[in-house]
Amino acid sequence: MKYFKDIDNFVKDKMVYCGIDVHQSRWNLCYFCDGEVVEKLRIHGESDLLNKHTQRLFGQAKSVKFVYEAGFSGSWLHRRLTDLGYECIITPPSRIPTTNDKVKTDKKDAEKLARYLAGGLLKKVFVLPPSVEADRQLIRLRAGYKIKMTRVKNQMTSLLHLHDLKWNPENGCRWTKRFVSWLEEVEFPEHNLRIVLNQYLIEYRSLRDQIAQITKHIRKLSRQNEYQKYFKILISCKGIGLITAITFLLELGDVLRFPSTVQFGGFLGLTPSQHTSGDKIRLGHITHEGNAHIRRVLIESAWTVIRYDPFLREKYDRIKSRGTNGKKAIVAVARSLAIRLRQCLIHPRCKNLILDLTTRAYKEGSNEPDDYGDVGHMTDALGYIVHRRFPVKFRREGIPKVHLWAS
Repeated sequence: MKYFKDIDNFVKDKMVYCGIDVHQSRWNLCYFCDGEVVEKLRIHGESDLLNKHTQRLFGQAKSVKFVYEAGFSGSWLHRRLTDLGYECIITPPSRIPTTNDKVKTDKKDAEKLARYLAGGLLKKVFVLPPSVEADRQLIRLRAGYKIKMTRVKNQMTSLLHLHDLKWNPENGCRWTKRFVSWLEEVEFPEHNLRIVLNQYLIEYRSLRDQIAQITKHIRKLSRQNEYQKYFKILISCKGIGLITAITFLLELGDVLRFPSTVQFGGFLGLTPSQHTSGDKIRLGHITHEGNAHIRRVLIESAWTVIRYDPFLREKYDRIKSRGTNGKKAIVAVARSLAIRLRQCLIHPRCKNLILDLTTRAYKEGSNEPDDYGDVGHMTDALGYIVHRRFPVKFRREGIPKVHLWAS
């Protein structure tokens, strides 16, 4: 590393890249310019102090670009630096190029970020608007409560199994009002076990009431002007309900930021991992990268969708018939469902076309297709477009080979 006595002259009219290793109380900074590490600092975790040091040392630079890893600090620092006129990106830690260094320190991490940023090797995280990010916290709060409720249910179920106390299935499903009333009256051989179950029931009721209250707020959220239009489009698809639709909208943000379905599938983490060498192609489990919240609700909804959609049901049965389990098949269905929902948001009127392409209607009592429905001619119109773009050669008796709509 070179030590520069006159930083102003060295960085004058040049781009400066700064890597920030963010921690709760202190930040490590590394400024990189023209292939050289210009300055390393350790400061208190304050955006005003960061701006002060940057203006003092690099006021003559053309511009300063910052980068830090996505993590506990969220995106508030990104917004502060952007408001101050700087360019800043948040990079996902899983996408940072790895090295085989045996020594890892905060200073080295900051320098690595600055060097990779200067080389254009870092990906950036999409930063949601503050209002959308605040709304997203609401659905994540509900998801957290649902996880806690599932844990409490499992604890109560384990306690019953431990003492051979069984619910009669003829009395109905579990976790209904009748089942909870039975839990309140069940008798244990020891008094302390009754106290334990009562505490579980208190926690269960509290979580149930909180989830119900949050669900009301989410329902109001879906009626807001910025979400109402696209929310109605999503719930018009069978199997997509309130939570899945609003989670899809809030976690996804701007759907147009994915130019292809390949990138969209990679964001969801529903594409299989791959290890290819030579002629050998090995596909593994899904990557699990990207947004886990959308992935979770899509897989939950996929189990419902296959009961109504014949196309996705056929895909599920076909994959399962290969000898794989239903979980792998439902993941493939979830990816197809996600791509379909994306198309509905990009082209809202394609919902009817998708329905027509995946549904075959016949006249009553015959095998002849029924073309007189509301969307029955949409596939015909699509066929005309495809045929004009890709003309088909054909030959009839007495007619030479020609192109349809050949220009």
